[in-house]
Amino acid sequence: MKRRPFKPQFKTEYQKIRFVCDIISRFNMTPKKFILAFLTNQHIDLALRRGCWGTKTGWTTTLELIQAIKRLATKSKASRCLWREFILQEAKTFVNSESPKRGVFPNGAYHNSRTVHENFFARQSKDDRDSKLVTEDMPFLYELISSKLLNRIKKKPQESSKNDSEDDESTSIDSEDSDVDLAFNTEDASTVEPGRDHIRKVSKNRQETRAHMTAKTVCAMVSFGENRRANSMQLYNSVVFLACGVTERINSYLHYIGLTMSRKTALSALDRLGHQAKKRIAQKLSVSARKPLSPLLCIDNIDFEERVHFKSVEKTSHMFHGTWGYVHTLDPSLILEADPEEFSMSQFQKAIKDSVNLKISPTMFLPTFKEESHFCNAIKSQIAQVMMSYIATTDDPKSSIPLEPPSIDQIRAQKPDIEMFELMLASDNCAEGIGEILTDIIKQTNLTPDEFFSELQIMDGDLGTLQNMECLRGQRKPSGHKEDSLGNIFMLLGASHTLWNIAQAIYLKHFGNNKTQDDLGAWRTLQALGLPSEKPAAKNDFTLMLTSIQKIHEVTLIHCLLRLVMGIPRTSLPNEKIKLKAKSINHVINLCYDRFFGCTQLKKAETFNSPKLFNLMTRLRDFATIVEADRSMKAGDIGRLLNIWRRWSVMAQGITGLTHYAIHLPRMIILITKVLPPALRHAIQHSLLITPSGRPNHFVAKDFFLETENYWLKYFFNNNGVGTSAKRLRDVFSSNVPLLQRLIRSIKDDSGKSDYYQSKKHHITLQAINSFLRMAISKSIGDGTDSLQFDPNTTTEKGKGTGRKRKRAKVKSQDVMKEGMEVMRDDQLKGGSILKRLRPSTTLLNPSWDLEAGFTVTNSPTLLNLSPSNHNNHQDDNQNYN
Repeated sequence: MKRRPFKPQFKTEYQKIRFVCDIISRFNMTPKKFILAFLTNQHIDLALRRGCWGTKTGWTTTLELIQAIKRLATKSKASRCLWREFILQEAKTFVNSESPKRGVFPNGAYHNSRTVHENFFARQSKDDRDSKLVTEDMPFLYELISSKLLNRIKKKPQESSKNDSEDDESTSIDSEDSDVDLAFNTEDASTVEPGRDHIRKVSKNRQETRAHMTAKTVCAMVSFGENRRANSMQLYNSVVFLACGVTERINSYLHYIGLTMSRKTALSALDRLGHQAKKRIAQKLSVSARKPLSPLLCIDNIDFEERVHFKSVEKTSHMFHGTWGYVHTLDPSLILEADPEEFSMSQFQKAIKDSVNLKISPTMFLPTFKEESHFCNAIKSQIAQVMMSYIATTDDPKSSIPLEPPSIDQIRAQKPDIEMFELMLASDNCAEGIGEILTDIIKQTNLTPDEFFSELQIMDGDLGTLQNMECLRGQRKPSGHKEDSLGNIFMLLGASHTLWNIAQAIYLKHFGNNKTQDDLGAWRTLQALGLPSEKPAAKNDFTLMLTSIQKIHEVTLIHCLLRLVMGIPRTSLPNEKIKLKAKSINHVINLCYDRFFGCTQLKKAETFNSPKLFNLMTRLRDFATIVEADRSMKAGDIGRLLNIWRRWSVMAQGITGLTHYAIHLPRMIILITKVLPPALRHAIQHSLLITPSGRPNHFVAKDFFLETENYWLKYFFNNNGVGTSAKRLRDVFSSNVPLLQRLIRSIKDDSGKSDYYQSKKHHITLQAINSFLRMAISKSIGDGTDSLQFDPNTTTEKGKGTGRKRKRAKVKSQDVMKEGMEVMRDDQLKGGSILKRLRPSTTLLNPSWDLEAGFTVTNSPTLLNLSPSNHNNHQDDNQNYN
């Protein structure tokens, strides 16, 4: 009978461990040696026994073993130092093993400034590079830094809630100098202010975003310090810092610590991007891209001083007069559904030839019943906006008169396809300069002169540029060469320049004489509102001028509504709005319109001995056209804008200082509404306004957009230190302005803040309104009593030997609409010499078209325009819009 082996019976864990240790001792081993041998011996049986220690299945118990060793090894201060040293060495090993791949992108992390593409600066590309850096290239270092930065917000909720006040004042991730930017949706929330839980949640998200940005940046700096060819973040930052105006000295320091590349590298990258922009310009204006309709060109002059501090014979300060612009590719939907033949050069020539016999009459510009009805609705919407913004409120806003007039011809809101030209070192201030500009444009497009002048080309510009273009065309008539005749080009007036110039003329007409305290012109309203009233705002400060006009218009409507219509004898506006029914609000608005804008009341006021009420009514009506034009442009409703332009075409005939607009504006209206083929007319009208952000109700005129780009170009010129000349501005900056704008705006997003689009809307304060109301009541504005507006042209003189002053003559404001209608009517009765000049064929008809077709050309001096006047300066637009 076999004897069974002895099996000791152990009841406790200690007994088992003690027995195992005794067995290990018998073989001259210690527990450490046994564990080390068990983990390192390569025998298959032992390898199978420890096979799951490093896998997901056995990692939990493995981690428990490591944690137990850690607790044993960190009991004393000396042992803790040893353990920390061990962990540090392991961390060094992991960090040293991580680095971005070597090589040229996309196989590595190196980006060459001489081959960089614009897509490199796109937000998605940047996010992809950052994600790869922190998840694939250097995840250990990133997690280590993030853990340190997020240490505070990972505490237990009960611990952090005990000391809320301490957290608010402590120096944490969310420092005191950082702006709180809460994404709070008031429409979906039960309260109008974010609660404490929401603030805490958003604050935590913001801290995590900031920690990510900091850790990611440190990883990129470390990788760049280890390998200077891992330069994706540094190359990106070098261009951003250049755009932001960081000085070269500071940039050198930032380059030294690994945050950016050198200034030379940034300029090299921009130079490369400029070459790519040239190629895109050539592609957009290639022979195939110009069919069926060539992209539109928008140009404007740009002036700035190239200042030299230490002057010498060869280096002196001088003004740079150049021209800049962009290529605007039309929305394909405007062309695809139309007949391509309607965009052809032959159809354009036929339309201009047919316009020779077009009969021009004043009725083409006078508002029809439908247009007059819409203008009535537009004025009522202006009154309604004032009523609902400052005076009244209602529970049923849908039943009240709408705050926006009905749409007529709405342009589709989408981001425009725009490519900037390279800055041209020629000015458009003379006919010769226009020729040089066209030559430069042809050079940038890589087209031959024959290819460029073979297709119809539409351009946008201010009045001075248009006049100089016509002057150059007139100087080259008659010419059988299409390269010289400019027969394929016609220029449109910029909508914003038209608004600014006509608004200024109307503003000056109603400004009054501020040297006479009894004068009640627009200056008096500005003074009551606390605004500068010594002189009217200059045309080049167009934003201030339009804002002043709108404030004068709105505060006058407040007075008309509050005192003259509603009969509330108050010298101050109540702090809270009056609650009225929608029916009552509509009645007040209609009554205000009838009393101050109705034709019957205007004729009645004209018969009064006192011209004060008549002057007020004409100012309200004239300013209403400016406000409607401005709002229709922002709304992108070209139909509403054309209605105002027709009115201005008549008013310009009776306003001093608008001689050239009185001809060119109605001529352009006839061209784009009656003469050109229907498809071409529609495409042009829907390309006069653009929305740079792609949002509805944020449209601007194309020349306004170019003025904005001009500002940015001057900003880069003024903020890039010594060495920035017109040549560098042309070669490096001009083509890259849109990209540099995006990079500057991207800083806000990189800072963890939301990028909000803000529309600048003026608001008249309660104190300013009350100040005006007190003045209006004291001067009895609008009540039809004795006049207090005087002739600004008369002067106070002392009588001979009497010492008495001669009183100023009381005058009545000019009704420019009526005056313009009379001018056009009288001209029609006298043969229509002025009206005939409104035909587009006056300047666009080219004799070479008949020569090409084999017809005989009438040698009429009027037709050939052999003696044009050389407009060397801009007549109505010679302003540098800064």
